[in-house]
Amino acid sequence: MDVRFKQRVCKGFTLIELLITISIVAILLGIGLPSFVNFIDNNRITSQANDLVYSFHMARSEAIKRGTEVRVVSIGGSDWNSGWRVIADTNNDADYDDSEDILMQWDALEGEGSLALAATNSPTDTYIAFNSRGSLSPGNASFIFTLEPGDCDTIDSRVISIQPNGRSAVNHGDCS
Repeated sequence: MDVRFKQRVCKGFTLIELLITISIVAILLGIGLPSFVNFIDNNRITSQANDLVYSFHMARSEAIKRGTEVRVVSIGGSDWNSGWRVIADTNNDADYDDSEDILMQWDALEGEGSLALAATNSPTDTYIAFNSRGSLSPGNASFIFTLEPGDCDTIDSRVISIQPNGRSAVNHGDCS
C-alpha cells in the first residue's frame, strides 16, 4: 500500500461551503442591521434628553449652592439645536456674558434631531433661570422642550418639562 495517499490532508473550504456561509451571513445582516440602526438612534435621542435634563439639574443645584441666579442659556438664541450652556454670574458684574461665567457647555445636537422650546409666562425663550431656592425665575414660568429624532416613524420623541418649582421630567411623546 502506498503511504503517500494516506497523508494527503485537505485544507480550506470548498466553494459550496463558502457560498453557503456567505449566504447565511447576508441573511443575518439583512435582518439584524435595520434594528441595530434603530437601537443606535434611540440611544442617541435618549442621551440627548438626558444631557438636557442633567444641565437643568446642575443649574438648579448650582443656584442653591451659590445662593444666586443660574441660567441654562441657548448658544444660538432661540435655536436650542446649536447647544446650550450653564451660566452663573461668577464675577458679580451683573451680566452673564463673560467667559468665566460659563460653568458647563453642551455642543449642538448630533444626528438629524431637532429641539424646540415652548415657554409659558417667561420673558424670553433664550434662557431658563433658576433662583437661589432652586425654583424657576419668574416663579410662574414653565418650559416644555420637544426633542424629535430625525426618524420619527420608528422612534418616539422626548418631551422634557420643567415645572415652576424647578423639577424636570422626561416623557415619550408622539412626533408632530
